Amino acid sequence: MSNEKKTENILEVKDLKMHFDVHKGGKTHSVKAVDGVTFAVKRGETLGLVGESGCGKSTIGRTIMRFYNPTDGQILFDGNDITHCDMTPYRSRMQMVFQDPYSSLDPRMSINEIVGEPLDIQFPNMSKSERNERVLEQIKLVGLNSEHLSRFPHEFSGGQRQRISIARSMVIKPEFMVCDEPVSALDVSIQAQIVNMLMDLQQEMGMTYLFIAHDLSVVRHISQHVVVMYLGHVMETNSSDDLYRHPLHPYTRALLSAIPVPDPNTSRQRHREILQGDVPSPINPPAGCVFSTRCRFATDECRSVPPKMEDVGGGHMVACHHYQELQ
Repeated sequence: MSNEKKTENILEVKDLKMHFDVHKGGKTHSVKAVDGVTFAVKRGETLGLVGESGCGKSTIGRTIMRFYNPTDGQILFDGNDITHCDMTPYRSRMQMVFQDPYSSLDPRMSINEIVGEPLDIQFPNMSKSERNERVLEQIKLVGLNSEHLSRFPHEFSGGQRQRISIARSMVIKPEFMVCDEPVSALDVSIQAQIVNMLMDLQQEMGMTYLFIAHDLSVVRHISQHVVVMYLGHVMETNSSDDLYRHPLHPYTRALLSAIPVPDPNTSRQRHREILQGDVPSPINPPAGCVFSTRCRFATDECRSVPPKMEDVGGGHMVACHHYQELQ
């Protein structure tokens, strides 16, 4: 596709729903893992997708990659509707890095085979010398070297295995990549290395990321825009810096207040938003705002009427009946 035809948003998700049927007590129930999510990812940028475990972040990533067939809604990639189409033409343009690097790497394959496999599938006519050159180039880009190519996944640390996963995803030079909590299982020092490496590779290769995480400090470092999710719904979205400086939704405020502060004095003095209760079941979510059961500002309106996403200016969107009172 020529450059003049490329859209500003490489990915658009419109009212996406992903429900799963579960059988319990002789009855079939619908788990609403993702229930009407809308956002867009600009070309060349990173969109952070954050929220508690179980909010539907990873499900969105897998649905965008079409590992799941969406229940409803629309997914547009570079202006093309890929919601129910054959994904074969798009696999070379869209890739994914998984949360657990060890389980996503075949223990019986060498690193040369693992990183080169996407080339074998997408470019079967590529010469062996060109293939090996591309694999070696990509391995070096992620901080490893030629000596590692003959080894197997069990011979590497967690951080090195994640680098191998990233090399495998990037070797075919995709335009867009879903990073599903790529650093959550790693030590803090290794997290910083991987995140900085992803940012460097983005600059070198002009890639676009959907970065899924629950660590908001990592998301702030790597993302230009942030989408905050709760129980399958989007609560708030804004540019990264503005969201961290001026959060409007009570859930976003609670997440930001939980970010650790290295200075003990500052940590003792800061206000903490403590959430009470547990996350409701996605099988039977609240009738109104899904966050109403844990929100200390909730009213009868919140418990009965689902809030709509409102643009409060500058692209800052929030789904809350009473956000104006909280400013």
